[in-house]
Amino acid sequence: MQKTEPQENYQYDTAKRSIAKIYENVKLVLDSVNGTLIPIALCVILFLSGGSVLLSRLLNSLTHSYWISVWLYFVVFVIILQLVAMPLAFYSGFVVDHKFSLSTQTLQGWVVDELKGLGVELVFGILAGSVLYYLIGNLSLWWVAAAAIFAVFSILLSVILPFVILPIFYKVSPLSDMDLRESLLQMSKKFGAHNVDRVLVADESRRSIRANAFFSGVGKSRSIVLFDTLLSNFTHREITTVVSHELGHYVNKDIWKEALISGLVVIPPFYIADYALRSAVAAFSLPSITDPAGIPLVFAALIGVSFILQPISNGLSRIVELKADEFALKAADDSDAQASAERRLADLSLSVDSPSRLVELIFYTHPPSSKRVRLAENWKKTKSIS
Repeated sequence: MQKTEPQENYQYDTAKRSIAKIYENVKLVLDSVNGTLIPIALCVILFLSGGSVLLSRLLNSLTHSYWISVWLYFVVFVIILQLVAMPLAFYSGFVVDHKFSLSTQTLQGWVVDELKGLGVELVFGILAGSVLYYLIGNLSLWWVAAAAIFAVFSILLSVILPFVILPIFYKVSPLSDMDLRESLLQMSKKFGAHNVDRVLVADESRRSIRANAFFSGVGKSRSIVLFDTLLSNFTHREITTVVSHELGHYVNKDIWKEALISGLVVIPPFYIADYALRSAVAAFSLPSITDPAGIPLVFAALIGVSFILQPISNGLSRIVELKADEFALKAADDSDAQASAERRLADLSLSVDSPSRLVELIFYTHPPSSKRVRLAENWKKTKSIS
């Protein structure tokens, strides 16, 4: 049976607009508690109780190797963090999302994803921790070098995403709609993405109804990735505007801008971490700043200071996203479809279209949908006058 094309010129569902406000309030509280307060509290308790030093000494006595004890400490630390966060993570990511009809994931699927995520965190945690503690032990201004490496690392992640990380969590297949594929590739090449030659589909529908698309990779590893939920719920015109927004990120070289922003934003947390480590050597039982027992202090500084700086980093992110929206209006030249897509995206994800200014400043990495719709409508008016 042939798939029915979604209706053009989608308008907000008033019922979902009311539900979105309730959903956002619940998620903001849960995510703030589980993503910021609980990890910081755990790190502080682990260090001040002496448990971190005891764990470090135990691992060192068992291995008689500094680096092996560092790696094992990271493994134990990450597992402890995951176990403490798991109950609230399950409630927020599984129970709440099912209650609001956003999640399609089975309990088994959620557990499998959590285990996969833990595995990825352990691998990257050991790698990042090794680099970090090498810098701490060899450079007085390690926090500057760590920020620069963090920026480079974010770029490398975008390169390996389609080949290593994406297949771990998604089944990825080539887009079967040849007309849409050629249309997207032609638009990409027209506006400068000449090396993009693949359009892939990721099976997000096994997890949720949320829709998305993104360009992945740099150099020769370039591809367009579409969620299958985008294909099933959006018109071809809307899909084109969503992809053109991502094309804007690509053409504007936002991967480099975001890497620079990420590097600059982590300088203060790393500097505070350095101060905390040196203070702990003098005032507490930390043997030295290179001892893995200080890992909770580094982690607490990263989470706490990053949260304080969130209005700045998110504000810069919203500027980048605005520029991508403006690019999409020029590239796709379809303001009606772009406004329609923004309204449909907001309803699918239950995002608030007009949040309070304070919530937007602190938590929103993208302009809220009402502003994005207004941008498209104003662009149409300006074009019609000219």
